[in-house]
This record gives sequence, C-alpha cells and structure tokens, in this order.
Amino acid sequence: MSYTGIYYFSLPENDDLARFYENPNEYSDRLKENQYLILENEGYEAIDFYKKKNGWLERVSYPTFESQFCGTMKPRNPEQRCAMDLIHSDVPIKLITGPFGSGKSMIMIEGMIEALQKGKVDKIVFIRNNIQVKDTDSLGALPGSEFEKTLPYVMPMADHCGGIEGLKTLIDTGQLEVIPLGFLRGRSIRNSILYSMESENLTKEHIQLIMGRIDEGSQLWMDGDIKQRDRNSFEKSRGLEIMIERLAGNPNFGYVKLEKSERSEVARMADLLD
Repeated sequence: MSYTGIYYFSLPENDDLARFYENPNEYSDRLKENQYLILENEGYEAIDFYKKKNGWLERVSYPTFESQFCGTMKPRNPEQRCAMDLIHSDVPIKLITGPFGSGKSMIMIEGMIEALQKGKVDKIVFIRNNIQVKDTDSLGALPGSEFEKTLPYVMPMADHCGGIEGLKTLIDTGQLEVIPLGFLRGRSIRNSILYSMESENLTKEHIQLIMGRIDEGSQLWMDGDIKQRDRNSFEKSRGLEIMIERLAGNPNFGYVKLEKSERSEVARMADLLD
C-alpha cells in the first residue's frame, strides 16, 4: 500500500522554490483530492504545507486543539500537522493510521472533544470490535452492567478525556454512546461523530456496515495500525487497505498516515524487536 495521504515535495534549489510559490497549482496534478503536500528544503525539513481541495492547492494553517481535558494540543511533527488539519476539515470520512504512540487516537479524541464543546455535533458514538490481543486467553463473559462490560474496550478513550469519571460524565450527559460492533446493524445515526478505534481489526464488510450507519450531519472517523492486527481473518480481508485503495481521491474521504512514535523514547524502542 503506497498511498499515505501525503506527497513529499523536495526543492533543493532556491530557484525551484521561487517557481513553486509563483504558481503552486502547477503541481496540483500530482496529488489526489484531499491529499497533503509537504514542501521540504534541501535538508528534507518541512518548510510549508498544502492540500488539494476542489482541484486546487490551498495552504494549510497551523492547527491546534483546545479541550477541557488536555488544554491546548499542538502537532509534534509534519505528519501530525496534516492529520490535525484533516480533523478540522469538513471531509466526512477521516482515516488516520500509524504505529503505536504516533498520536492517531489522541488526535482524533482531542478533535472530537473540541467538536463537542463547540457544538458542531451532538455526540460521539464509540465503535470498536471486541477483539482481544492475539495469542492471549479470553476472559470469558464479563459480569456487571453494559457499561462495565464495555469499559475495557473504551479505556483508551478514557485516557484522553479525564479518566473513568470523565468517561462516565460524557455518557451520563448523552455526549458519548458506546456501541459494540455486533450491535450496530440497523442503526441510523445523525449529527454525530462515529469513531471507530483499532480499525485494523475490521473486515471490508465491517467497514461497509459502519459507513452505512452515517445519516444527515454525521461523520465517520477511524484510526488503526495495520501491523497490530489480531486475527488472520483481518489480514486476509485487508479491510483498511481496500478502503484506502477504493476511496483515495474521493472528495468525501481524507487519509493521513503517521510515521513516528511520539509517546516516549522507550515506546519507540519496541520497533527494535522487529
């Protein structure tokens, strides 16, 4: 899968840079709709950002998120800057992939909380396939209420919205609805952000099911890491890859692949075991 949602354009000479700024749209044919262009200098450092919108290149501003739980969030690398701009855009289907610690879930959750606070949507609908990490034993049937049963699967969101108490507050006020994937069929969801976490554990048919729930005023936000699939069936189905291949360039679809883990130096060391 070669399409990452980003086109890296290196300009080694000042004359080339001047030519680009004279007419950026001379280069628009190189990009798909909603694809980002990162302009790099001779040292391959990002110096400017554009995206293709309605057939033209437009400059990307410096995006930030403001939320009651985490304050101000700023991008830590060029790819995060593109991803945060995508979240702020009006594209109804947004997909962010990347390795563990790259910030894909944090960016989406902070963007959703901000959208709630600004009244852009009525609620967040959290969707996750209840799949455990491969090569681990099942815990069996979990006791308790529906919330208590689904809590282990929604805890990654709690990490970014004030812990369990913050999570409960969002649910009690009707701003967060947790729907296991198996209960989604037949739903028609309006004025909401449908958030599909760990979407690498979805088949093509699962993704079609989720997309089919989008009603007026709603958007679908998805994140995932293809390297972290937990069943062979998801590897065979290639749900995310097919989604990217079929929808890249569609004006209703935006995608950014994050490249770098920003969680911690220790977390980045995990790749050394490959």
